[in-house]
Amino acid sequence: MDVKNYRENEIKWFILAYMFLLTGIKRPDMIFVTNTDLLSKIESILSSTLLAGVICTLSFVFDCLYTTKFKEILLFLGFTKMPGKTVFTRISNGRLKDIRFETDKAQKHYKHIAKEIPSDKEKRCAFENEQWYLLFSKYKDDNMIKSSHRDFLLSRDLYVTTITLTVLTVIAMTFRIIQLNWIPIGYLTLMLILTNLSAHFKAHRFINNVIAVDLRNVI
Repeated sequence: MDVKNYRENEIKWFILAYMFLLTGIKRPDMIFVTNTDLLSKIESILSSTLLAGVICTLSFVFDCLYTTKFKEILLFLGFTKMPGKTVFTRISNGRLKDIRFETDKAQKHYKHIAKEIPSDKEKRCAFENEQWYLLFSKYKDDNMIKSSHRDFLLSRDLYVTTITLTVLTVIAMTFRIIQLNWIPIGYLTLMLILTNLSAHFKAHRFINNVIAVDLRNVI
């Protein structure tokens, strides 16, 4: 399984769906096509989709240019951290709950890591993420791990893509490049909320899956 094949599938369809939404708002009559006005309809469709296509293409290009660190900043907005950066602290404090393993057993298994966690916040996050990544590298070929990894990356990139679409749409409306309409704004706002919640949930699920698989393999 290629965990990043969503770029060729879901992300493109998500962007195309928004392009069709913008086009449909501008020319709702284009869906009613008869033989007599087929050519004029095609011309109208090409004209109407031009600006929407530019916005959506730019969104895809920007998504490819964003670094992983920048995407993380956009996703967590400084209020929280990537779960892998706090996973062993949460295990040590008994705040990581998962029905697949007992907290006390996890605390016992990772006590050697808990003892070495630095007191400095930035160093602590880096240390915990490094230790978690070592576990991930060990089990990255596990089907459950690969599936949850892909789900997280997809949710994260859908959220970041929605941010880009929102910014580009607002700019285009501000300069009257496209007509002001609250339908795309409402749609994008809803998608921002849903994709953000989904990405947070998938991030925790991905991190926990690595811990669950590691504990499952403890002899």
